[in-house]
Amino acid sequence: MNPFATFFVGASLLMMLLVYVGTAVHTTKRRVGTLLIILTAFSAIYTIEAMKLQLGIDLQGGSEFIVQLAPGKNDDGTPKAVTSSDVQQAIAILERRLNPDASKDLTLQPEGTDRIVIQMPGITEEEIKEVRKTIQTVAHLEFRRVHPDSQAKLEQIKARGGIKEPGWIEMSYTPTTAKDGTVINRSELVRDSADIEGKYVSKAFRTVDAEGNKVSLQFDSAGAKLFDELAAVHYQKEMAIIVDGQIHSAPRLQAKQYGGRAEISGGGGKGFSQQEADTLATLLSNPLQNPMLILSESSVSSAYGQSSIDQGKWIGVAALLITTCFMLFIYRLAGIVAIVGLVINIAILFGAMALFGFTLTMPGIAGVVLTIGMAVDANVLIYERLREEMEAGKTFAAALEAAYDKAFSAIADSNITTLISALILFLISGGLVKGFAVTLMIGLISSMIGALIVTRVIFMWVVDKNILKKIHTTKIIPDKVFDILSSAPKFIIASLVVTAISFGTLAYKGSAGFGIDFRGGSRVDVTLAKGKDISDTDFEALFKGLKQDDGKPLGSYYIQRKSAGGTENLSIRCEENSGAVIQHAITGKWNKDTVAGTSIATVGSVIGSELAKQSMWAMFAALIAIFLYLLMRYEFAFAVGAIVALFHDVLMVPGLCVLFGQELSIIHVGALLTIAGYSINDTIVVFDRIRETIQKGTGGSMRDMMNEAICKTLSRTLLTGPTALAPMVVLLFLGNPAMLEFAMPITIGVLLGTYSSIFIASPLVLWYAKKSGTSLKHQVLDAQIEQLKAQQAIAAATVAAGKK
Repeated sequence: MNPFATFFVGASLLMMLLVYVGTAVHTTKRRVGTLLIILTAFSAIYTIEAMKLQLGIDLQGGSEFIVQLAPGKNDDGTPKAVTSSDVQQAIAILERRLNPDASKDLTLQPEGTDRIVIQMPGITEEEIKEVRKTIQTVAHLEFRRVHPDSQAKLEQIKARGGIKEPGWIEMSYTPTTAKDGTVINRSELVRDSADIEGKYVSKAFRTVDAEGNKVSLQFDSAGAKLFDELAAVHYQKEMAIIVDGQIHSAPRLQAKQYGGRAEISGGGGKGFSQQEADTLATLLSNPLQNPMLILSESSVSSAYGQSSIDQGKWIGVAALLITTCFMLFIYRLAGIVAIVGLVINIAILFGAMALFGFTLTMPGIAGVVLTIGMAVDANVLIYERLREEMEAGKTFAAALEAAYDKAFSAIADSNITTLISALILFLISGGLVKGFAVTLMIGLISSMIGALIVTRVIFMWVVDKNILKKIHTTKIIPDKVFDILSSAPKFIIASLVVTAISFGTLAYKGSAGFGIDFRGGSRVDVTLAKGKDISDTDFEALFKGLKQDDGKPLGSYYIQRKSAGGTENLSIRCEENSGAVIQHAITGKWNKDTVAGTSIATVGSVIGSELAKQSMWAMFAALIAIFLYLLMRYEFAFAVGAIVALFHDVLMVPGLCVLFGQELSIIHVGALLTIAGYSINDTIVVFDRIRETIQKGTGGSMRDMMNEAICKTLSRTLLTGPTALAPMVVLLFLGNPAMLEFAMPITIGVLLGTYSSIFIASPLVLWYAKKSGTSLKHQVLDAQIEQLKAQQAIAAATVAAGKK
């Protein structure tokens, strides 16, 4: 999009929003709000069409590597610390190596002090294998003299039981394969230190002559002088050309001067293939000063990514249909208004992602589905308030105004606490989970716009044109006060029992309860074609005799199966160096008619340990931030009750997920932070009503007032639970394994959050107030007085400023 047009539209939207919020004139608010909604919706749809959504590697196929630069060596052999310039040099070199003709969509970014994130979307499995090999190749070039009697001396050393010749070492050629298939291994006796280092090579390129493909080298001026001095002294003697500790060739120095040029032929006199010569030339042109270690890898085939996109579309449609049916059943015509707001909310979400270049990932799709469920929460809160206000005898217009005003506080508080979790998740996490955090943050903001602006403006038109004079709703809870708090001890005991089961499961499973994200390893996900199946016996037969990349046995593995939408999804958990071998064996054995697509995720033990620490800090930081926010907004007793209920929900979920067969991963951290936001959301709505009930002074004991407030919000609580759960249940039964990892903990968390806000949080507030001798009534009323004083001071200052 044109940046000037983007700026103009953005400025216009901001001005309209300021006018909408600032004006008290009903007609002006309605008209400006209408223009704001139309321009926002049109801009969002146009942006999606013009800029397109960027798809993550897990949706379009490709590979992501996180690599670490190992310390280099100083001239005296001591370790040399990795610097930022080393990282930048490595990025430049890797870019030239991996994308020499600039035809690939390659992204390289530094991470931390010694790491690089490499993303290559849209590459094939064979290309991924080459990328993996290229990343780890240092390409250290050096020239060493060959002993004049190399083979004879090697025989003597062998006869003497391996006693080495002083100043000389044995070094092998690159292994070659004879016509009959046998592998030929040869070696030479060469100097124990380099005569010329590869750093003097200024250029390397492939050439072809009668003997086949070769690699030609050009030295810089200093290197040309050194090489000619060496050739003059050792004329007619062999010079070994060594790359990464292996001899590629050992040609005889046929001249005393070479003018800064040299040539490498294939090992053992065998010519290079064209690809081998091109690869070697690229590596020698761009040698890495620091060896690289692959800490984690995530590779997805394009077919697997497309199946995820297709699943995401159907899941999104299913979630929207379920939500629509639910809202129409409960709120009739008013439900249609909420759905219109939801559709515009989704348009804004995708438009913002397209505009700012955020990437849509598979967890991001789960975030969109969750947003659909959570977006309805604000509408339900407003509609339940609207029903109460109309039952109190107000006109439809007056009831609408009161409903939006009274619901705003709870909506703002609940969304801010969820945003805190999403923001911390965004800052601390990386990779795919960050995509979920981005989607969730934008979704929360767009859902507030949809609920507080879009639906309100529509209702303005409906009221002004006399289209709707009241709303009809389906009551699911009778208007009756139940003594819920009297049953609190039973529920607290039940919670303690479930918590014990959760912790016991984690203790029993031990490290087996943690996935590859935390303990390292590989996971190969396989999506079979519709109607196809591969038995465990077939896999055992295929994997028998396979070896890891380093030549070690394949090691242990196990297979998990899940059926979704008529297709079979398999997850094969294995050791860190076995994933790529297993994936390659599967795609080599079965074609696309049987295996629709595959993906692989590999995490090293180092980065797994770091992720575990980061996850703990993320959870701790989120809980502290939420507690501090609650302290600012509520009395201490409420903050204590909310945070204990939050711990109750968050601590239960991991053990229950493991109990139901899942392994804990970084995705679960994202789910837990989302649960923290949702749980607090529910609790805040209840607490907000308790404070309001106290402020009204309806009389009775604190227990009676709290019971009344809980029952007033019971209908809303039991309505919003299913709206958030419905999309998650769709994910549970139709989503692929990655989406299932989100769906299960969030489903459990929503159920726990709904339960704890009623039966845990509120009883704890009452219990703490009694034990500490706190008068909640006095605290709430004092806070109300202070708030009124502050509002009066602001109003007085505004009037004074106007007179000046």
